[in-house]
Amino acid sequence: MKMKAKVLAFVALILGLLTMGHPLFAHHGDAAYDTSKVVELKGAVVTAYDWMNPHSLIKVDYKNDKGVLQHWVVEIGSVPSMTLLGWNRTTLKPGDVVTLDIWATRNGTTVGRINKLVLADGTVLKDRDTSAPSRYGTEQK
Repeated sequence: MKMKAKVLAFVALILGLLTMGHPLFAHHGDAAYDTSKVVELKGAVVTAYDWMNPHSLIKVDYKNDKGVLQHWVVEIGSVPSMTLLGWNRTTLKPGDVVTLDIWATRNGTTVGRINKLVLADGTVLKDRDTSAPSRYGTEQK
């Protein structure tokens, strides 16, 4: 009987781990973003930089061409992929002034997916390896 209880406990543990781990296998594409045009947020001020998985986030304040302050949330890749491209947890800090080239959401909200980021010193950081062919026709080099 003890062996049967151990097997049942083991099976329950495995099922529990699979159930809790299911969201780790979920992923989404870029369908929410309009990849036909790049939107430039020049002079955006970083308000937060969330270095996390599955996607890190850059939050910025940006004044549009009419002078209206907008609060943007920009998605970048995962921590492992961004690290390979030169990003780290200290790449940005609140108060940094940057230029972001993004693909904005199709629904008009102030949310986007990064194409590239230019730091105040001119350093350019990307979200993907641009030596490989792009799936987007509007990627900036």
